[in-house]
Amino acid sequence: MGVGYTVSALHRLLTPVRPYSPTVASIVAWRQRVASKYRDQLAEELTWDESSTYEASANVATGDDVMLHFAAAALDQHGLTGLAGMISRRQPTSQEMAAAFAAADRRGFGGRFPQLLLGARIWLPFSNNLMIEEPDWDGKVARYGSVPRLADELTDLRSAITEADPSVERSAGPEATAHSLAGAWEASATVLRLATIAWERHLPLWTTGS
Repeated sequence: MGVGYTVSALHRLLTPVRPYSPTVASIVAWRQRVASKYRDQLAEELTWDESSTYEASANVATGDDVMLHFAAAALDQHGLTGLAGMISRRQPTSQEMAAAFAAADRRGFGGRFPQLLLGARIWLPFSNNLMIEEPDWDGKVARYGSVPRLADELTDLRSAITEADPSVERSAGPEATAHSLAGAWEASATVLRLATIAWERHLPLWTTGS
């Protein structure tokens, strides 16, 4: 199975994300509470058409999704040198990944890629570079990021990947994703496409990934 990314209203959340879908009313009530609490930080009205039936989704390979996040952590911590180390390797070790993600968590919003690295699984259509940590409509605490700022981070990361390895645009593809940087490139293209759609349609983007 891959990691799913979907643009849609939040009441359309389905398994395996959750055993049932929330109601439109529960989402709207939750959104109103969040909008009121974070009014000053958001500096805009938090809204989208929760009754929308629009949906766009895509899966990325699980390994590629991991490499997308690892590439962001490596770039944030070590600059282009961090990405260069991924060019000729199939995959970093679990210890290297754990250390990189722990360091990104410690940097928090002092880092370069908070929308990618601070644990959001839903990105909402608001503009400020903000991470909201709140109980959801069922009382489960989760983090919610910004759709356009996620798109900015993906664009930044893709630019750095092509600087580190100019051949990645020509060589990336299903046959090349064993190359860990190529896997990150492939995943970033899919997620950026959906984040762009989400912002254009003013809808949330959510993922089944961790």
